[in-house]
Amino acid sequence: MGVLKLDDLIDQIPSLCEEVNIEKTGLIIDGAALYYSLYYKSDPKLDQRCGGDYPGFKDEVCNFFKTLQDCEVTPCVFLDGGLGSDKREHLVSHLKKKLEKAKSVAETELGCSVQKRYRPNVLPPLVRDVFIEILKEKGIEFKQCLGEADPEIFFAANQKQWPVLSIDTDFCIYDVHKGFLHLKHFEWKRKKDGKIPAKLYTRSKFCEHFKLDPALMPVFASIAGNDYSRLGKEIFANESSSPGQNDIKRLYGMLRFLSEVKLDSCNDSEKREHALQNAVNHVREIEDRSFKLSIQKYVEPKKTDSELPLWVLQKIESGELTTFIINIVDQKTMTLPAIVEDFSQPSSYRAAYRIRQYFYGLLTGGQMCTEYDRDGEEIKDKRVPSILLSSAEQEQLQLQSLQVQTSALENIPDQLKLPVCVTVFWFKNLQSDPKPETVHCLYALLLGFVYYSLMLPHQPEDKLLLVSGSVSLKLCLILSVEDEFERKMKALKDAAIRRKWQPCVAHAFSQWQCCMRQSLHLNQLLCSPLPEPQCARFSALSGFTVDLSFIGWQMKTRLKKYRKH
Repeated sequence: MGVLKLDDLIDQIPSLCEEVNIEKTGLIIDGAALYYSLYYKSDPKLDQRCGGDYPGFKDEVCNFFKTLQDCEVTPCVFLDGGLGSDKREHLVSHLKKKLEKAKSVAETELGCSVQKRYRPNVLPPLVRDVFIEILKEKGIEFKQCLGEADPEIFFAANQKQWPVLSIDTDFCIYDVHKGFLHLKHFEWKRKKDGKIPAKLYTRSKFCEHFKLDPALMPVFASIAGNDYSRLGKEIFANESSSPGQNDIKRLYGMLRFLSEVKLDSCNDSEKREHALQNAVNHVREIEDRSFKLSIQKYVEPKKTDSELPLWVLQKIESGELTTFIINIVDQKTMTLPAIVEDFSQPSSYRAAYRIRQYFYGLLTGGQMCTEYDRDGEEIKDKRVPSILLSSAEQEQLQLQSLQVQTSALENIPDQLKLPVCVTVFWFKNLQSDPKPETVHCLYALLLGFVYYSLMLPHQPEDKLLLVSGSVSLKLCLILSVEDEFERKMKALKDAAIRRKWQPCVAHAFSQWQCCMRQSLHLNQLLCSPLPEPQCARFSALSGFTVDLSFIGWQMKTRLKKYRKH
């Protein structure tokens, strides 16, 4: 994100940032940067190997915004949308790196010694959905952008005259009037007297320190290396006398070179053209069109347009529809994010293949779509036929896509209807290749549903009845809502954490999460024929997947006991 290693360079020069205390102000927040940072930097570290710790993540997010509220800071959050076609090649490369990280996370034993700086991180599948859910619940102003959020963050920051909070060093290049706050120096957990310690970066101080014309900042970003371009890997580093790693020395060398380019009597556009040509000639490379495109993105940042109907765009921006829609409609593509799973098995996303076909059919009118997913450990693109139904058939599409009869849901609480449907679909479709861990995972999921029901509004004497005849499994759990049950659940979870992680079981749950996420998005697209569950609360069952086979075994023992009552 942004200019490679620029944040490390800035950290080496304390005078580039001002020590500030944030209070009584507004703040433009890069939403993706925030939820990545909160999940990855939490203490204790949130689970990434066993489906994710969504309740723990929700606590972290709520605590963050509570701190802002206590300091009278007004947040406005912007989230990235669809991926532009110009980033497609970069996307495949990025997805490949994420796959390597996911594999590393899956193969790393809990408690093992891993250098903190190089510890891989992979976001669990439902984190973004949970984050948006919290923003709505807390009434925090936010917007899902149609494309990359950076331009809209920049415009909003200067319009409102607020600083930007992010980890993206592109905001060191943009002329953000009130400055840039890097999340790693935004010490919200050290709040004192209604103030948050932070470090404020301004472009003017950077240019003053390096004696660089501000008009050349986009040229520096372009040749230094960002999402679009990169110039001269070794020459600038070899010419620099600055200490440190080669990547940092390279940036120093570029800044020195650009500060010495003669720019007399040139306007800003001519300055950039002249400086770029000098830099390209210096390293004896042929000028690439990507450098000019990259420069232009900083000079004239543009919001992303889409041909989608206005009402659809409004629903995307308000978080009522997923941004995956944009790429499917505009480019007929779907990128399936890397997840932690058993890499010796086929991709977990295969479990939700049929659901995605209905999703594509609604959006494309029956056209073929291209999916990017892993095949083994490689990224492959695959052509996927969509399924298009008539308007009459679409009324029952959600239940039809999940292969569930309406009558089967009569006794299911509203908040559990969609999760139960997803579980039926997931379990039935895995029966073509039945495995013991699938049944154990089913028991764990059902136990999670019961635990989830305890958090729903109810009377003390309320009871829960779950009936799932569609999977040839008659299961009746009649449980009083008692503190004792919750205590036993915690003990069960703690016992599971101490046991060894089992890839095949984690893979089964990853398949379920893929089905759940795609069903959430299909349900939104259909205007929620099934009540939308609260992901953060519902996903509490993820905490029980540290060893689902162990939990499944324990579950069967408890079922026998409960059936006697």
